Amino acid sequence: MEFLQELFRGKGYIDGITIINLEGEILFTAKFNDKFRKDGHADQLVGRNFLEVYENLDPETSTTIKAMERGAPAYVENQYLKTKGQEGIRITSLSIPIKWGDRIVGAIDLSAQERDGESGAEAEPMRLTPADFSREETGRLAERDQAMFTLDDLIAVDERMKQVRDYIPVVASCDLPVMIYGETGTGKEVVAQAIHNASARREQPFVVQNCAAIPETLLESILFGTEKGAFTGAADNKGLFELANGGTLFLDEINSMPIQLQSKLLRVLQDGRFRRLGGRETTCVDVKIIAAMNTDPLEAIRQGQLRQDIYYRLSMMSIRIPPLRERKADIPSFINFYVNKHNATFQKHIEYVSRDVIARMQAYSWPGNLRELEHMIVYAMSRVSPGEKVLELKDVKEPLGTASRPLPNWPPRRAQTQPAAPQPLREAVREYESGLIRTALRTAGGNVSQAARALQIPRQTLWRKIREYGLDGGERPED
Repeated sequence: MEFLQELFRGKGYIDGITIINLEGEILFTAKFNDKFRKDGHADQLVGRNFLEVYENLDPETSTTIKAMERGAPAYVENQYLKTKGQEGIRITSLSIPIKWGDRIVGAIDLSAQERDGESGAEAEPMRLTPADFSREETGRLAERDQAMFTLDDLIAVDERMKQVRDYIPVVASCDLPVMIYGETGTGKEVVAQAIHNASARREQPFVVQNCAAIPETLLESILFGTEKGAFTGAADNKGLFELANGGTLFLDEINSMPIQLQSKLLRVLQDGRFRRLGGRETTCVDVKIIAAMNTDPLEAIRQGQLRQDIYYRLSMMSIRIPPLRERKADIPSFINFYVNKHNATFQKHIEYVSRDVIARMQAYSWPGNLRELEHMIVYAMSRVSPGEKVLELKDVKEPLGTASRPLPNWPPRRAQTQPAAPQPLREAVREYESGLIRTALRTAGGNVSQAARALQIPRQTLWRKIREYGLDGGERPED
């Protein structure tokens, strides 16, 4: 109880408890606060998807999803929570993963509403200011990041990946910024971590920020910090550049950063100097910047997403990570890696993979890259019996049957030699919708923001549907 009181800053109360499974389905919920009860009665919420109930949350901002992904508690203060058709509230939330043996099977979330005087007035989601992102939360962003992967962790049988691996020590030996680009799921952050760990900065901070995961109104304050009095509620707060001083700052989805903010980033790239939001004094930092994007940088420039001068600064040293379909020699090694990894997850004892499985996987185009491959292995490992030692083709998910081209639908319809029975309407709608989403993502080069605009749906909705249809390999897209 002392632990909870410390985390909840001595509030001494909990307003809501929610338990979800790995699919995000609400298994249990109890609300002890009238404002929480506006979400709906418990019997109305049980069975619904957590991210559907709270429309402003996505896998990046939900502490329950983060707790399951990390296998460790996730905590946030002053988080805005919005239920469809209801007034938003601000909460403190602690999510703890639920384990069964070595497996994570869900998460339990404990929430307390921020009372008047604790965090100020409630705000509309589109009116968030930098004051809504606390000093502690910015610090937690930096503390949660660790560079775990090294050169030895990179699988490189394919010649192009060998070139990437061999270039990493060169990139790591100097302080010049680096641009990494490749399709979603190719392993850009793994390469970024390997660069950091191969450099003289390996003992210093490695800080990660996805530029698309934070509202534009907050991103500047998160990166550069704030000065007390800059606006109502503003306090002296270090940004991620200061927290990464002496180490590495990895800016993912750099093309999602607002163009006007990119001009401020340019000065940091030039001389390591910047001003906090609302500040007058210049701060100088020593930070190696690694930027990443999942589209070709020149295409991002043409689309107005990336400043040309930023590109020239970042791409003095650049790394292109080829998609999995261009590095098929690596596939058997990845299969072996994921099978060993998920033997522990499912308490299985697979020692061999049939040649048919390897051949099919090498023939498939893998539009989701490594994330899709791991998703496929997880599915297969969940199907084999505990006593099996060989992973067979019968255990692998059906889409591999279409072999060498991206799938228009998931799963594909089988050819019929006679008139087929009517397909259930819900199944047909899901199949058609997932096909549209896959096409939009492919057309947008994997950029979730662009795909959402093309489909004319909110970005959070698209992310939820990507996870629902398994188009992200079980993880949040890199965008």
